[in-house]
Amino acid sequence: MSDRKNILFLCLMLFVPFLAGCPVNLNRVPGHTDTLKDPETGAKYYLYVPSWHNKEQTWPIIVTCHGTIPWDTAWAQIHEWRGLAEKYGLIVIAPVLKATDSADTLSVKDQVRRQKIDEKAILNIVHRTISSLNGDPNRIYMAGWSGGGYTVYYTGLRNPQIFRALISRMGTFDARFLPGVRERIDPHQSLLICMAARDLPFINNECRAAFAWCRKNGMTRVHLREVVGVHQRRPKLALDYFKSVTKKFTFVRLNAVKGVGGDPLSVQFYMSADPKPRGFVWNFGDGKFSEEQSPRHKYSHPGNYVAKVTIISARSARTERSLKIDLKP
Repeated sequence: MSDRKNILFLCLMLFVPFLAGCPVNLNRVPGHTDTLKDPETGAKYYLYVPSWHNKEQTWPIIVTCHGTIPWDTAWAQIHEWRGLAEKYGLIVIAPVLKATDSADTLSVKDQVRRQKIDEKAILNIVHRTISSLNGDPNRIYMAGWSGGGYTVYYTGLRNPQIFRALISRMGTFDARFLPGVRERIDPHQSLLICMAARDLPFINNECRAAFAWCRKNGMTRVHLREVVGVHQRRPKLALDYFKSVTKKFTFVRLNAVKGVGGDPLSVQFYMSADPKPRGFVWNFGDGKFSEEQSPRHKYSHPGNYVAKVTIISARSARTERSLKIDLKP
């Protein structure tokens, strides 16, 4: 092992009680906790469904990412979340992850490979949960604790069209593990990075580094917060953050279909927004504008365009989204 690896491993061994925080809260509740596998990847995951679940409404989904085994597990995460899920009507997914080694014992190549495996499994599980349990595609969130920070920064930032908001609580971070992430960052995705006042110094340093990296790469809704206490899971902190983001910011998803009616220069734009915004305006990138939610637009010439839509939420928060449109003659 390198000197850094030896130091980190020694810290983990010496401070196991400190890192573990309070014992796992089993939250004995009446809903269903299932142990499942993703058929495509074979990844194991725990799923909690509230006892009052029904198909007459849509249900928010929270993906909770565990820390480094044995100090944390997916089993511990699902049990910590069950009480909140039952009370507030949440579907909670706790995948068993491969890429949570905060002791830096893996090569960069192997760490990224594991992150890709975790990402594929998580996206499969989320898609299946939406279709089978009436999950709300506009209210999907990701929370990570400790070693689960790697998954938040990789899978969460690479898929802003899926994850409405992210939180990393005392999460691990290493910019070397983020190839291909910078290009997919959405500057308006919400991310909260929490560090604990009495945590180990190297963990807090990684939280600060994560915040600086996200800001440098254009994220406007990333925040760094110090909380009292030590290295603990704190699911309520994550839930409160997700609720505040949902109230303040409109979640926007865009799509475009080219060649409408057989015309290669005609494009049908689609926008879904949750909750309903106070106002919005499209800029098609050719000097033309529209205030329709899902307008159709005919360009005068072939070329590469960037269509943008600006949304004003009910609380006057401004959000912008864009689509690249490549029109051939």
